[in-house]
Amino acid sequence: MPNFVSDGHSLNYVVHGSGPPVVLLHGICVSFAGNFAAWGWIERLSAKGFQVIGLDFRGHGGSDKIHDASAYGTSKLAGDVVALLDHLAIDRAALVGYSLGSVIALRLLHDSPQRCGPSVLVATGDGLIGIPPYTIDEVATQLREALARPDFPADLPSHVAAYWTFATTVGGDREAALAAASASCPSCSTEAAAKIAVPVLVVSGECDPVLGRGPRLAQAIPHGRYVEIPGADHFMLARDASVQTAIAEFLAASM
Repeated sequence: MPNFVSDGHSLNYVVHGSGPPVVLLHGICVSFAGNFAAWGWIERLSAKGFQVIGLDFRGHGGSDKIHDASAYGTSKLAGDVVALLDHLAIDRAALVGYSLGSVIALRLLHDSPQRCGPSVLVATGDGLIGIPPYTIDEVATQLREALARPDFPADLPSHVAAYWTFATTVGGDREAALAAASASCPSCSTEAAAKIAVPVLVVSGECDPVLGRGPRLAQAIPHGRYVEIPGADHFMLARDASVQTAIAEFLAASM
């Protein structure tokens, strides 16, 4: 993967194909490869004529691993995405954000609207606009408990313990993931969500124990649309070919 420098940190990215650009933003403790490339996202989006751009967030994948929480947070990660667009001389791109990536995508949609086309928030929920029980603070607290353990936290719920495994394998650095989970990621206000002007698809699993479901998140966005996948949990959406196809079709119809 090539790299560029943002805020003094070397970040890895990939670009596949040509056409209208779509930036894929992965979840915490994993990477672009582990969240997207391994499951066919590149091929399905490329088949619809999109240029697929993947970024490893700082602290993840092939990007620099920083163990200081002050280096992370919504504003820092969103800034890295804007820096990548600048590096690639892209004025505006669609975003597909998965889990943590959906938090960053939502921040970009209301803070940097001029850089964002129609976008998709996947494996996400109403907690992004502060509605319990799956608020960002509550989820981050659970992740920190798992990631602080030097050994696999077998006593924790399986969906929480899974992040320890992701961080030590796919993401590659448990301490960097812990720092990322300890950073500031404030909820988006409903007022800010109401100012988003582009179409946004919200995709949730019916049985997501991490971020729950997102119907009210979609309702808070003027041109929001909600799709719920029956029987799916937080992790299954990454490898669901029907989800990828629906997202590609939504973007193709919206851009």
